[in-house]
Amino acid sequence: MALSFKKELEKYKDIDEDEILNKLSEDELKQLENALEELDPENALLPVGLRQKDQTAKRATGPFDRERLLAFLEKQAMECKDREDCVPFTGEKKGKTFVPRHKPVEIRREEKVTLDKELEEALAGATDTELCDLAAVLGVQNVLSGTQSYGGTGSSNAVSSVIKGEKAKPIVDEPPNPTNVEECLQRIKANDPGLTDINLNNIKNIPIPTLKDFAKALESNTHVKSLTLAATRSN
Repeated sequence: MALSFKKELEKYKDIDEDEILNKLSEDELKQLENALEELDPENALLPVGLRQKDQTAKRATGPFDRERLLAFLEKQAMECKDREDCVPFTGEKKGKTFVPRHKPVEIRREEKVTLDKELEEALAGATDTELCDLAAVLGVQNVLSGTQSYGGTGSSNAVSSVIKGEKAKPIVDEPPNPTNVEECLQRIKANDPGLTDINLNNIKNIPIPTLKDFAKALESNTHVKSLTLAATRSN
């Protein structure tokens, strides 16, 4: 059955559909439109113009002009008045305003230690040696540094001395390196026997080509034993 149906369809391959539509009368075209109405408008296999009935009764005004259509839509939107709100806007705030909760900050107050008058007078008139002995009895040996010497009269387990602040020792910067880079390079090239140690530390303005010249010159030098290049561009 399938083969016979295909053979019947082959005779319709050479038919010109446009020629047939041009020969139809107005009544026949309307009947054809009514028949096409029963087709599925969601059928993607049909052309867009054949998925639904043409319901436009007006004549075509001309070819499609996108810019003209956009201008018309914009003009129509500007001329159309906005719809009035059913409830006019008054700016009134409704509901409760949010107020963040602030937790109370706990302030720790230092407890004041009150001593007897006799004990305060004794501590006020005590010497450094007596205070060291008292600290040894109370067990605060770890408070003091090990470099401080013991000057009291207590046992060997006592603290060393009264705590005193030490002055910070200033750090003196190193003097600049006095080595003459160009002169040193010429002496290496000349294989000077008096040049055995080369110190180029902390000379940061040595060009990289000059450092390469040092490396090439040392290949033929037989007297240089050490070369230091700390804090230079070689790093």
